[in-house]
Formats: sequence, structure tokens, C-alpha cells
Amino acid sequence: MQRIIKLAMVALVAIISIASCKKEINWNEQLLAKGNGCKLTSLKADLDLLGNYSYTVNFSYDTQGRISKATTGSETNTYTYSTNKITAVDESGYMAEIILENGRAVSSGSAGTIMVGGVYYDYTKKYTYNSDGYLIQVKNYLNKELSTTDDLTYANGNLVKAVSVSADLRYTETATYLYSNEIAVNTYEIADPLSYHVDYFPGGYFGKQSKNVLIKSVSKTVDENGDPFSDDIITVTSQYDAKGNATSINFSDVSTFYPFGGAPTTETYSAKYALSYTCK
Repeated sequence: MQRIIKLAMVALVAIISIASCKKEINWNEQLLAKGNGCKLTSLKADLDLLGNYSYTVNFSYDTQGRISKATTGSETNTYTYSTNKITAVDESGYMAEIILENGRAVSSGSAGTIMVGGVYYDYTKKYTYNSDGYLIQVKNYLNKELSTTDDLTYANGNLVKAVSVSADLRYTETATYLYSNEIAVNTYEIADPLSYHVDYFPGGYFGKQSKNVLIKSVSKTVDENGDPFSDDIITVTSQYDAKGNATSINFSDVSTFYPFGGAPTTETYSAKYALSYTCK
């Protein structure tokens, strides 16, 4: 359920943060070098999670080819860039940011965006990379207190496993990611498994991306006694154009919940995305 909500809200929420480790390699330039000269101009989403809800996001770019605006209906997120920061502001003045070093994100977050029991909390994510340039750990904070820690594992150039442990050790989520043999050329946020763990923003700011196309995500959450709390299986099907752009991405999610003292319940959801591009 948590993951399908992420799929539903992506591109509607202004999440911006960019950071990087102190390395000679500029990972953003590395990504641009292998790009296919195409930019996403619009995305149409159809979701059954919110009662057959649909929306369209239109993207604008600055003279350097970076996203400057994302607009859906009356809502607009405006993005500004500096040497060490990317900032997003919506029409109401809400702001989020990514902190960068050498083009790679080291932290991200925003103030007063998460509400629990009527109280708003600041949130922050901090990122750690290995010597090969892969993101290997994400620490999540609420009001500067550690909430969860995600440890990421890679194999054959792909993110294959992520283990998220709550700071109080009450819950552990283990997610595994499966891929096709197709090479991912122009990966949009919803089809990149890193988007489940970071304040995602296109441009290669979170280290090396998985090289192949995601086809399935399987996650299991257990409590401190090892008893099941929830299971999620997301299946991904995609279509691509001749340049390697994903023009259609469809998700189906099967979520099972294990209430204490009750019988398990299973729910299904789906999300469909149609993407359009302009190419040089």
C-alpha cells in the first residue's frame, strides 16, 4: 500500500533535494553524456487507488535543459538551481530542497510537510554512497530524530535489495527488485526503484541508476517478533519507443495486511502512465 501511494503521488508533490559526495566525477554530467537527447514534456496518470483519478503533468525546461516547471491543473512547482542546491516551490509557497556536492545529493527535505496526530513535522533524508558511486544508505529523520534507516544492495549494476529498519526496531521492511534484460535509457521516476527511498529528482543526482528495466518489486514488513505486518507485490509493464523512452508504464499492486488477532486482508490497485517527449 505504501508503495502504490508513492506511485499515485509522484509528480504531484514538489520534492527537491540534491547532494553529492566529494569525488572528481560529476555524476550528473556522466548521466547527460549517455542521454538520448529526449526530454519528457507531459505525463498522464490514471489511478484506481483514488477512485479512478486522472491527472496530467506538463514539464518546462530552462536553457540548460533542466526542469524549470511542472504544472498540473492550477498547481505549479517551480525549480531553481545553484551550485549546491535545487529548490522547488509550489504556488502556495511550500518549499523543498536537495543539497548537492559535485552534482550528487547528500541530503534533502522540507519543513512542516508530514502531519501525525495533527502535528506537522520537518523531515530530512541523508545519503551515503560507496566508492563505486552507488547509493547504499538513506537515513530518514523527523524533527531531527532518526526515524528509519534504509540499506541498499546492488548486483550486476542494479539495485536488488533494500532493508528499512525503524529506529525503535519495531518494524523491518525488506524489498527485492527484479529486472528484465532491457537497458534503461531514459528512466522516469516511477520506474526507478531508487524513487522508493529518496526525494527523487531527474538528472542522476543520487548516484548510479539501475542499468536494466524494473519489472517487479516484492516487499515484506515484519514486526520486532518477526511476525508479518504487510506484503506488497508490484508488477511493472512498460512500452518503449525507438530511442529507448518509456511511453507507457503500468503498475499492478497486490497488498496483504496482517492485523493483530485478525485474518489477513488483500487489496489490489493499479496505476497507468502515458509519457510524451521532445527529442533533438
